Amino acid sequence: MDKKMVIIQDLKNHLAQYFGDEIVQVILFGSQARKTERSESDYDVLIIVKSKLNWKIKEKIIDLCYDIDLKYDIIIDLHILAEEEINELRGKQPIFHNAIETGIRA
Repeated sequence: MDKKMVIIQDLKNHLAQYFGDEIVQVILFGSQARKTERSESDYDVLIIVKSKLNWKIKEKIIDLCYDIDLKYDIIIDLHILAEEEINELRGKQPIFHNAIETGIRA
């Protein structure tokens, strides 16, 4: 398993410990997924959750991502969307559509 897959799988496992099946998918997208990254490139990560989250839960997700940042010496550019938001954004935010279509899933 390559380093990128290890990182997003580790993130997914951390999230699952706290949130169980509320986490639907963890997707790596952008330059890291396309393998066009540079040494200073961040890790674009889309986390899809079952339902909209309150700010306390989002803060916990951000904290868990920060733990992964420190563990692997990377920077995660985090995006959190509920399943219903994905449907609302279809056609309006191509970045998320591309992430879902071409990203690397944990």
